Amino acid sequence: MPKCIINCCPNIAEHNLGVRCRRPDTTAIWAPNCNAYLCDEHAENGCSIDIMITPNNLGSITTNVSGVGNKISRTTTINHDAIE
Repeated sequence: MPKCIINCCPNIAEHNLGVRCRRPDTTAIWAPNCNAYLCDEHAENGCSIDIMITPNNLGSITTNVSGVGNKISRTTTINHDAIE
């Protein structure tokens, strides 16, 4: 099991963070998991999430998640068009 993304948290984490871009009909254009996890405590107590979007013209989504020191990156290819 993965450890919690929050720095110095020793807890096992089962809650995978993800991000999603939805069409107006609510279906997803992309919705990658971030490979960053929260433990029960941090998932239930809440957190602040900062999102910074930088266009890349590569046909992929890269997520970078940091829990005050721990950084996890993942790149996912976009497989769906914006218009369906």
